[in-house]
Amino acid sequence: MKRPGQDEVSVTHRRETAGPPPGGPAARLADVCAGYAAVYEALTYGFSEPSAAYVEALASGEIGALLGDALTWLRARAGAYAPALETLSGAAASMATAGGGAALRDLRVEYARLFTGPGRPAVMCYASEYLNADARGPGRLNGGAATFAEAAYKAEGVSLATARRDLPDHMTTELEFLFHLCRREEAAWAADESGEAARLRRSQDAFLRGHAGLWLPRFATSVRSLAGQQAYVGMAELLSAHLAVELGDAAAIGVARPGN
Repeated sequence: MKRPGQDEVSVTHRRETAGPPPGGPAARLADVCAGYAAVYEALTYGFSEPSAAYVEALASGEIGALLGDALTWLRARAGAYAPALETLSGAAASMATAGGGAALRDLRVEYARLFTGPGRPAVMCYASEYLNADARGPGRLNGGAATFAEAAYKAEGVSLATARRDLPDHMTTELEFLFHLCRREEAAWAADESGEAARLRRSQDAFLRGHAGLWLPRFATSVRSLAGQQAYVGMAELLSAHLAVELGDAAAIGVARPGN
């Protein structure tokens, strides 16, 4: 999947296509999907290598405000995200005080310590390390979980960008795929194509229940316990909350987002 450049920050998305009448069931479901997509997009950027544009958007409060706006579509479920938004607000204040250059430097140092090294990263970032583990330790990279993820992408007509260095089961690749599915579901509801919207909902549920939902909660727990920067703690809290909401919704496979 080709991700927007790291100097581009677009955390939320507004439905602009013609579709069903405003306020109708399909329109409301499209808005809910837009909210879910906004969370996945924020998580993709939040766990990607930090850029100056991302730090500016976080420090200015733009990301927090956009997330808060997106989550209003989730109604009662929005409260589940409150701790994460509070932590991200604290991170924004700290970054604003430190200044953009210092905040970016500190975030890049923490990103390397947590996710890339040098040396062994503090947190494992690939599904294979979690899902293909055994008594001897973490699973080997590019294992069966990577094959599963790549097959899921192919089934939805998605391929990895040729310039991308990460393996198919890297956390940001999987988060971006979920964002992609939410955006397509949103577009289907906006076009009043309920059959395609329901199919995309089932595809997302299958990916969550059969793969991503089995390891991303453990990834989020590790980040929360090991991160020394509020920005990463907040993103981990956001991921935990969102997965809990998504996996709860997965019980209603066959409809888009129940109860909204």
